[in-house]
Amino acid sequence: MRGIVHCGAILALGAVLTACSATKTVYVPTGKASASPSASASAQASPGTVAADTGPLGVLPIQAGARPWASNTNKLMDVDAFIKRFYVQSVWTEEETLLPRRGFVSGVVEGWINADGSQQEITIYRFATANGAVSEFDDLADTLRGKPKPATVLTDPADGGAGTESPTLDSLGNATAEIAARSGDYVIDVHEFSAASPDPAAAKALLLKQYDSLKKG
Repeated sequence: MRGIVHCGAILALGAVLTACSATKTVYVPTGKASASPSASASAQASPGTVAADTGPLGVLPIQAGARPWASNTNKLMDVDAFIKRFYVQSVWTEEETLLPRRGFVSGVVEGWINADGSQQEITIYRFATANGAVSEFDDLADTLRGKPKPATVLTDPADGGAGTESPTLDSLGNATAEIAARSGDYVIDVHEFSAASPDPAAAKALLLKQYDSLKKG
């Protein structure tokens, strides 16, 4: 079995707290936030816009006014680093076999805290062929569609996205929306952490923006 872990940070009394909510299912991405955000990587553009330049693997830059997670590296990860960043430890051994077999090339995980307190995370990983990306995306989509209630299925025909929104709150009061898509030999996974209730519209909008950016290449 592969399982999913969501981790996020919220600002409280000037500090950043970290919380994780785990769902043992069939797949394991983890958006792990660090103990504190970095103030240096915020984009310098108008609120709600993004800077022109993209990061590793074409990952979108952090929106203006947002603070990056301290766990961000802004660097490509090899398979070992990606597995340890993206998956729970219980499946590391499995992923060390599966991802190389599918032709994993590199990955990147970037997250941030928005000015309104919501959080977002983009994960992109690239495979040597589109077939490898298809296999990985199919596994992820099946997992997301199969999450138990009260989670509900989230789709977006604009980019072929498949995901889930869950009103179940973590220990810090965050609900989650997650949606993934494939573009050629890339798999994209987006997490949205929001207070009290999930925000699927924000997750879908971010995924589509990242998808379109990769398509334009």
